[in-house]
Amino acid sequence: MTTARGDDFCWQAVVPPVVNPTKVTIIEIMRLEKRPLSANRLAERIGDPEFTVARLHYHCETLLKAGVLRLEGTVPRGASKEKFYWFSPRVGNCA
Repeated sequence: MTTARGDDFCWQAVVPPVVNPTKVTIIEIMRLEKRPLSANRLAERIGDPEFTVARLHYHCETLLKAGVLRLEGTVPRGASKEKFYWFSPRVGNCA
Protein backbone atom coordinates (compact mmCIF):
# COMPACT_ATOMS: atom_id res chain seq x y z
CA MET A 1 0.00 0.00 0.00
CA THR A 2 1.21 3.49 -0.78
CA THR A 3 0.62 6.13 1.90
CA ALA A 4 -0.27 9.81 1.36
CA ARG A 5 3.44 10.59 1.48
CA GLY A 6 4.02 8.18 -1.38
CA ASP A 7 6.15 5.70 0.56
CA ASP A 8 5.31 2.02 0.90
CA PHE A 9 3.77 0.82 4.13
CA CYS A 10 3.27 -2.84 4.98
CA TRP A 11 -0.07 -3.15 6.79
CA GLN A 12 0.35 -6.94 6.98
CA ALA A 13 3.27 -6.39 9.36
CA VAL A 14 1.30 -3.99 11.58
CA VAL A 15 -2.28 -5.26 11.84
CA PRO A 16 -1.79 -8.78 13.29
CA PRO A 17 0.16 -7.65 16.37
CA VAL A 18 -2.18 -4.67 16.94
CA VAL A 19 -5.59 -6.29 16.41
CA ASN A 20 -6.60 -8.50 19.32
CA PRO A 21 -7.78 -12.00 18.28
CA THR A 22 -10.32 -12.13 21.12
CA LYS A 23 -11.99 -8.97 19.84
CA VAL A 24 -12.06 -10.38 16.30
CA THR A 25 -13.66 -13.59 17.66
CA ILE A 26 -16.35 -11.59 19.48
CA ILE A 27 -17.18 -9.61 16.35
CA GLU A 28 -17.27 -12.69 14.13
CA ILE A 29 -19.59 -14.60 16.49
CA MET A 30 -21.94 -11.64 16.76
CA ARG A 31 -22.00 -11.35 12.97
CA LEU A 32 -22.85 -15.05 12.66
CA GLU A 33 -25.47 -15.05 15.43
CA LYS A 34 -27.07 -11.81 14.16
CA ARG A 35 -28.27 -10.88 17.64
CA PRO A 36 -27.00 -9.26 20.84
CA LEU A 37 -24.87 -11.51 23.05
CA SER A 38 -23.40 -11.34 26.53
CA ALA A 39 -19.94 -12.47 27.61
CA ASN A 40 -21.62 -15.57 29.11
CA ARG A 41 -23.35 -16.43 25.83
CA LEU A 42 -20.17 -15.77 23.86
CA ALA A 43 -18.25 -18.16 26.13
CA GLU A 44 -20.91 -20.84 25.56
CA ARG A 45 -20.72 -20.38 21.77
CA ILE A 46 -16.93 -20.49 21.69
CA GLY A 47 -16.61 -23.50 24.00
CA ASP A 48 -12.88 -22.99 24.61
CA PRO A 49 -11.66 -22.64 28.23
CA GLU A 50 -9.11 -20.05 27.06
CA PHE A 51 -12.04 -17.68 26.36
CA THR A 52 -13.26 -17.10 29.91
CA VAL A 53 -16.33 -15.01 30.70
CA ALA A 54 -14.08 -12.46 32.43
CA ARG A 55 -11.82 -12.19 29.39
CA LEU A 56 -14.76 -11.83 27.01
CA HIS A 57 -16.43 -9.28 29.28
CA TYR A 58 -13.23 -7.21 29.36
CA HIS A 59 -12.96 -7.20 25.57
CA CYS A 60 -16.67 -6.41 25.12
CA GLU A 61 -16.24 -3.44 27.44
CA THR A 62 -13.21 -2.18 25.49
CA LEU A 63 -15.17 -2.55 22.23
CA LEU A 64 -18.00 -0.63 23.91
CA LYS A 65 -15.63 2.20 24.90
CA ALA A 66 -14.19 2.24 21.37
CA GLY A 67 -17.68 2.71 19.91
CA VAL A 68 -17.75 -0.64 18.10
CA LEU A 69 -20.40 -2.16 20.38
CA ARG A 70 -23.26 -0.66 22.35
CA LEU A 71 -25.04 -1.94 25.43
CA GLU A 72 -28.28 -3.43 24.14
CA GLY A 73 -29.75 -4.40 27.50
CA THR A 74 -29.28 -6.22 30.78
CA VAL A 75 -30.86 -9.25 32.42
CA PRO A 76 -30.68 -10.01 36.16
CA ARG A 77 -28.23 -12.84 36.85
CA GLY A 78 -27.86 -13.59 40.54
CA ALA A 79 -26.53 -10.54 42.37
CA SER A 80 -25.40 -8.86 39.15
CA LYS A 81 -26.73 -8.17 35.68
CA GLU A 82 -25.81 -9.92 32.46
CA LYS A 83 -24.95 -7.28 29.85
CA PHE A 84 -25.90 -7.85 26.22
CA TYR A 85 -23.91 -6.13 23.50
CA TRP A 86 -24.62 -5.39 19.86
CA PHE A 87 -22.93 -3.39 17.12
CA SER A 88 -23.15 0.38 17.37
CA PRO A 89 -24.95 2.20 14.54
CA ARG A 90 -21.54 3.56 13.48
CA VAL A 91 -20.39 0.04 12.58
CA GLY A 92 -23.60 -0.83 10.75
CA ASN A 93 -23.46 2.29 8.57
CA CYS A 94 -19.94 1.88 7.23
CA ALA A 95 -19.79 2.83 3.57
